[in-house]
Amino acid sequence: MDDGEVGGKSEVDKVPALNKIFQDLVSDASELVRDLYWGVKNYLLFGLISTLFGVQQIFSNIDLLEERIYVPLLVAGALIFSGLAQIVTYFRLRRKYSRLFKFEKN
Repeated sequence: MDDGEVGGKSEVDKVPALNKIFQDLVSDASELVRDLYWGVKNYLLFGLISTLFGVQQIFSNIDLLEERIYVPLLVAGALIFSGLAQIVTYFRLRRKYSRLFKFEKN
């Protein structure tokens, strides 16, 4: 295989297609940043909802925990863990894309 070929297509053949994609990205940059912003916000929203469902699961099944039936505790722990993971992801992504979000607000 030639050094200029990757996956059957040469790099030169890919340039026009990539150029078209980048032109679309530049023309829709504002909308793309706005969609990214709301996508990042969804991590926080669903992380909080999942965490609250986990806490609610513990309180609604407290009588089962006294009888040493731990399945609801396992489900609640999984919900709380996944919720907290989503909240941490929200803060990580918010910090990563903060320059874009500040630029879009102005």
